[in-house]
Amino acid sequence: MNGMEENTISELRSVVMEKMSSVRGTAHSFEHVERVYEIATFLARNENADLELVQLGAILHDVGRAAGEPHNETGAELTREILKNINYHPEKVEGIAKIVLRHRQSLGQGLETLEEKIVWDADKIDLIGVTGILRAFHWAGSMKIPFEDEVRWCRERETAFYGLLKTETAKKIARMRHEAMIHFLNVLEKELSLSDLLID
Repeated sequence: MNGMEENTISELRSVVMEKMSSVRGTAHSFEHVERVYEIATFLARNENADLELVQLGAILHDVGRAAGEPHNETGAELTREILKNINYHPEKVEGIAKIVLRHRQSLGQGLETLEEKIVWDADKIDLIGVTGILRAFHWAGSMKIPFEDEVRWCRERETAFYGLLKTETAKKIARMRHEAMIHFLNVLEKELSLSDLLID
């Protein structure tokens, strides 16, 4: 990445962090964005995607969270506005806006480019594994969802996500996270049922 691109990423990071300040402390905070950015960067390098489009799409993918739902649509509009304001290459803006617009597709339907698939995969990887479980419980607590319901929901939801990823690199990462998640949930369920008290 050249100096100009690094400056663009740095500038966007500051802009997005400020715009997302109202969702600080939630499961979709800027810390989530940073993780998705790093995962997407790793995927892009391994899948030979356009790194610049992936990184900008990842940084901007949840910028609409503070602007209203559906956040992918408000985010796509904000993306166009933000990139125009920093004089980003006009011919690349729409491709990045489409990454933001399509990252929310629940089953990954309608994804057209490798870059869209990579940001979608990166966003979903952050929902898999122990990180995903803790994010889910964090969200459930804020919504006052019963603890036992959330345990059941985690196992069902995380298992469903595992088979939906689009790139081979993402699937390998997901497989490891999935195994960690299953182990975590198995231990949790033993503790909740008190079956771990049956020791020799």
